[in-house]
Amino acid sequence: MQYLILLIIFAAVFFLTLHFFPRGTEKVIRERLTPQAGREKKRSPGARLLGVLAPINKLLKIRALREKTKTSLTSAGSSLTVNEFLALKELCIIFLPVIYVIFVGLPEVQPIWVVALAGLGFVLPDLWLKRRTNARHSAIAKALPNVIDLLNLTVGAGLDFMVAVKKMIERSEQNPLVEELQQVWQQTRVGVTRQEALRNMARRVNMPEISSFVRTLVQADRMGTGIEEALRMQSEEALTMRFQKGEREALKAPIKMLFPLLVFILPVVLIIVGGPIILQFLQGGFALR
Repeated sequence: MQYLILLIIFAAVFFLTLHFFPRGTEKVIRERLTPQAGREKKRSPGARLLGVLAPINKLLKIRALREKTKTSLTSAGSSLTVNEFLALKELCIIFLPVIYVIFVGLPEVQPIWVVALAGLGFVLPDLWLKRRTNARHSAIAKALPNVIDLLNLTVGAGLDFMVAVKKMIERSEQNPLVEELQQVWQQTRVGVTRQEALRNMARRVNMPEISSFVRTLVQADRMGTGIEEALRMQSEEALTMRFQKGEREALKAPIKMLFPLLVFILPVVLIIVGGPIILQFLQGGFALR
């Protein structure tokens, strides 16, 4: 009788668990670790098309290419998978020559242009990904000093570092750095250590400033040094790096202005100054004395 009662209690608890928690633990953890989870329905039609074509690329076993592409996609903050990105490259390789053939007509097709457009289609997704990565890194570099200052103030007020991260996430405007820290917070909630979560962020972003920031925090945590002092040092370093970057961009400005100056401004000046003289000369307005 006792065994029967225990069996009934176990069955009741089991079915109640299935009713209130229908999803598996692995899926819950994956959703917590991935902020984009639950947004698959909002993907664009182009992304859904790539998702349909992606399984074809599972046959490609080029490990080095896959690892490099995965790192680039993660660093750019793209939701595309490696197979989807490879499908995008394949579509570009196919469609650019097809558009050229449709535009000029089959009898006028030049093979050299077909090959050139196919090569352009192979390179275009990489250029798009690189541009997106640079834009994301610039946004992170711009937000890093302010984020470090806020963390320094909250930690100096007596809060734990992860609690300070949570407060900063709740009260800051959304930007790529806040999204990365949100992933750090979510990973620590499901059992990942703070050091490992920070290292994961450094690997995802793949940026020297973030790597230096994470390295300093991990070393301070390992050596038992105060986080507040490490954050103060990182704040000064981030401001110095931003100032140096501004100086580098200022030194590049004259070189960047040289091309438009020679192509657009100098010809106009020559026309304004020399135009009347040339017209007078052509009309025989000069008298030899």
